[in-house]
Amino acid sequence: MSFLRCPRSLLRLPGVPLRVSSTSCVGSISALHRADCQTRSQHTRPSRQTPKRFAPQRKDSQQPSPYQNRKAIKPDIVFEARTKKDHPEEEEDREFHEAKVFFLRPAVFVLSASSIIYISLAYLEAKKELEPRRGTSIDDFVPQWQLPRRTPPTPTEVVTRAWNELSPMSKLSWGLIATNGTVHLTKFVVPRLWAGLWHVPAVNANYSLFTSMFVHSGLMHFGANMYGCYNFIPPVGHSKLFREDTNHMMSFFLATGLLTGWAQHVAAAVFTRGRAYPPMFIPSGGASGALFAILGAFCMEYPNHGIGFILLPFRADASTVLPAVMLFDLIGMVRGYSFVNFGHAAHLGGASLGVAYSYFDGHDKLWRPLVDFWKRRLLRNRAK
Repeated sequence: MSFLRCPRSLLRLPGVPLRVSSTSCVGSISALHRADCQTRSQHTRPSRQTPKRFAPQRKDSQQPSPYQNRKAIKPDIVFEARTKKDHPEEEEDREFHEAKVFFLRPAVFVLSASSIIYISLAYLEAKKELEPRRGTSIDDFVPQWQLPRRTPPTPTEVVTRAWNELSPMSKLSWGLIATNGTVHLTKFVVPRLWAGLWHVPAVNANYSLFTSMFVHSGLMHFGANMYGCYNFIPPVGHSKLFREDTNHMMSFFLATGLLTGWAQHVAAAVFTRGRAYPPMFIPSGGASGALFAILGAFCMEYPNHGIGFILLPFRADASTVLPAVMLFDLIGMVRGYSFVNFGHAAHLGGASLGVAYSYFDGHDKLWRPLVDFWKRRLLRNRAK
């Protein structure tokens, strides 16, 4: 699971020209490479073109050659105003390092969007709880596949049967996997749209803090995150913190994805020392910010449960794994690692949110008060 700080392969996103300007603070991701290459070539390779005013003249010409009298040569030094039109690469390189990253506006957007998500889904949960329950029948106790039939089941019936036998939390995890998979396929169908879903801190686009939760750089990135989604959402959803409430789990997933995206946004502008590229210009995305929040809640709800690692043959207790993972991400956020390029701030922020949400009992302190508020409002409207 990794809220991936995108590697060099994504530094040039297809179809998204990101140009820096002094007003919009938008950075050109490829300006650093282009300006660096051209600067090196100008210092290492002298110009082969001979200036026209010093070109040697023919012997039969009546005008003396300037090389005959070197003392008479007076070089003309003209200082011209450099404009972006004449030197676009140098201007882009200068503005590339002067781009600013806003903190307050994304914070207001994230808090507002998280509040709207919790309030909206709490309203849906209140309506769901107030709906009258239908009566039971014999078909509710006897599965349809055990009833006698004459023809074999169709593929649609097999898939429908398997889906109906899943628990609500398993349905939610598979729904999130299908959503992320659909978004990942847009990389091959509409790459311009897919590239616009990544979050680049220097662009200061608030909407991408939400859309970046559903994009992944490659098959390994996608597979690791969806493996975590499949393994951690069902057990955490059945814990006393969520109590099989899919609306509560969905609210937590989306809200923590937004908050961890903002944490990565801030860290990219603050912790820049020792980085090969300015982190504020590197696209970031992935669902692991929210998944690390679910991991933090899992370790708090099941501290003695064993957690395995992908491709490693051993397991460790959740109470031991969580501090080690948080320490690893803390060092990676401040100093960085040469062998990985993860979104350590998103990981650390997500794990911290999961621990705090479980410790302060977000179900009784936040979720149930919202649901009960909407239930009272709905009952009052029905009484009228």
